[in-house]
This record gives sequence, C-alpha cells and structure tokens, in this order.
Amino acid sequence: MSKLEVQNISKQYGNKLAVKDVSFTVDEDELFVLLGPSDSGKTTILRMICGFEQPDNGTILLNEEDITTKESAQRNIAVVFQDYGINPTMSVYDNIAQGLRFRRFPKEEVEMRVQMVAEMLGLREKLARQTRNLSGGELQRVAIGRVMIKDADLYLFDEPISQLDPTTRRRTRQEILMVQRIKKKPGIYITQDHYEAFSMANRIGVISQGRIQQVGTPDELVQTPANLFVARFLCDPPLNTIEGYIQLVGTRYYLRTDSLSFSFPPQWTPLLSRLGPQSKIILGIRPNIIVPEWSINTMGPAPRVMLRAQVIHSGPMMGRRTVLLRASQHTEFMAEFKDNFSIKDGQILTIAINPDQIFFFHPHTEELLNPTAQSVFSLH
Repeated sequence: MSKLEVQNISKQYGNKLAVKDVSFTVDEDELFVLLGPSDSGKTTILRMICGFEQPDNGTILLNEEDITTKESAQRNIAVVFQDYGINPTMSVYDNIAQGLRFRRFPKEEVEMRVQMVAEMLGLREKLARQTRNLSGGELQRVAIGRVMIKDADLYLFDEPISQLDPTTRRRTRQEILMVQRIKKKPGIYITQDHYEAFSMANRIGVISQGRIQQVGTPDELVQTPANLFVARFLCDPPLNTIEGYIQLVGTRYYLRTDSLSFSFPPQWTPLLSRLGPQSKIILGIRPNIIVPEWSINTMGPAPRVMLRAQVIHSGPMMGRRTVLLRASQHTEFMAEFKDNFSIKDGQILTIAINPDQIFFFHPHTEELLNPTAQSVFSLH
C-alpha cells in the first residue's frame, strides 16, 4: 500500500524560518491539498519531498522507506510545476515521452503510453507540434501528460493551473483528478484558492508562516476551524471579527459587545473560567449566518440574538447579495443574503444571528474555543 509520511520537517534560509515542524500523511488514492497564502511554505515542503531541498531536520517516508536524504533522481515521484517545466524546443510527443526515454523504456512501450495519454488529454492531433506554439491550456495538458505517463509512487502538483482562464481551470482540475483515479497513488496539490481545494481534496492541510494550522476534510475545516486564521482564510465574503468581553455574574458567564449581548450556557463555564472572571474574547461571524428580518421565521426553533442595523451598502454577488450593515458606532457586519429582496442604502433592518453558529476565539492564542461538538446554546 502506497503512503507518504512527512514527520516534523523544518527548513530555514538564513534568518527566515520557511517551514517549522510540519507533519502530515497522505494515503493511497488520496489527494491531499496544501492550502495557504503566498510565501507560506507550501512549495518549500514540496521541494523537500521531491529532493530538491534537504530539510534541516525531520523525516520523509515513502512506502515506509526513508527518502529524506535521497537524491531527487532516486525518488520515483512525478511533479507538475507552476511553470510547467516543459522544454520549448521539443515537440509535444518528445516532452511527454522524455521521462520514459530517460528510464530506457522500449520504444514500443513509449509509443503506446504516449498515444494513450494523448488520447485521454485531447492532445493526439498536437503530438508533432513544438510546445512553444501551444496555448497555456495546452501546455498545462502536456505537463499533466508527462505526469500521467509515469508509474510513480507519488504525484505532486505545485499550483499548476493558477495562470489559466476559468473554463480551462475547471477542465484541468478534472484531468488532475482523473490522474488520481487511474494511478491510485498518494497525491499532493498546492493552491492558494480554497474553492479549488474544496473541489478537489480528500483532506486539506491549511498552512501559514511555515506551520500547518489544521488538517481535515473540507467540512471539518469549515465547521470547526482550529483558529482565527483558518476561519478567516476559508471565509468569502470575509469573516466578521468583533472584540467582546466576558463577565462572570454569579455562576454564569455573559458576553458583551457594543452591539451583542447574551449569556453562555453552563457547558461553557469550565472553558471560560480559564480566561478569568473578566476577559476579552474574539467573535467570528460568517456573513451567511446573518439572517434578515424577512427570513427569520425560517430559523424555526433555533436560538437567536436579535439586533437592529442600518444598511450602509449592498451589491449583487453570484445570485446572492452582500450587504454592509452598521449595528453600532463601532461595529459593522458584512452579511450575505439571498438576492430576492430589494434593499436600499440607509434602510434599517432587524437581523438575527444563531449564537450556535458564532465562532469564539482565545484573545491571545486565537485558537477556537469549543467546549462541545454539540449545539450548546439550543440546550438552555
């Protein structure tokens, strides 16, 4: 069974710590996505797995074999880079066949594999062309063809489609997933786009400043982000963050902001007591959990906090409407409503928020405060 294990790898360049104590596994037939902003350490991790860089410490195992110090040529790994890595002086056929020829495959075997891959990727009519005469989408398919033709132990994709137009990107994503289904080997895909990650990944590792922030399925990351960075990075429109205060009154903790106020259920008491009887707390409110007055009845028996807010600005967005709301002098919310009601700037709305859907973060570490996986506000 194929498996990649990355164990506590780190890499430093001078005074810059590029990767710090990163660990994850990728199982057979799994596409693992490394998701994070630019310069977060994604490509450095990939280069260490390929053998182009050596980690300062840590271990990389492929199929239970330690490959940490092996040369890149000794690792049976196939890679698609962002810049494709295609030789512009060679034909499509020769670019795809190059890896097999390097490994001295028989000519008949090379011909069979190249023709099969070209057919799958729609490149059959372009095999004789020089790659410098191809479009960006065609170059991308050639790069994927070079990966598909190899029987590798691991497949790596370093932001391979970031420069393509939306239509070509969608088609190419399907081609990459096809590689995974056919090869049934571990795969790692790097991207900055969380929509792309969600559409492709079995599991996602969110990375920032060289550290893995959280590993999980797309649903796990959205429903239970490990910290404020993950919640913000995966939220579009942007996550609303508000600073509040908790106060112990008797045996119950209360939340106060300049626009929201409610009591925490007893289940929160042990967790909040670690912050002290009075402490700051960070609230994270996704725009799509803010419910306008004409939809409040659809919330059913769910708990809710009600408040009044003024519309500052609204605009359409892909069949929905983003609305900037001012709830107080110091608090504004970005909301996302279904685009089926007319909203005017300056209009006063009643809005509702289910407190079970609010994220609460530690004021210093910014880690998610999560006393239970169950709905707690609806229990009191």
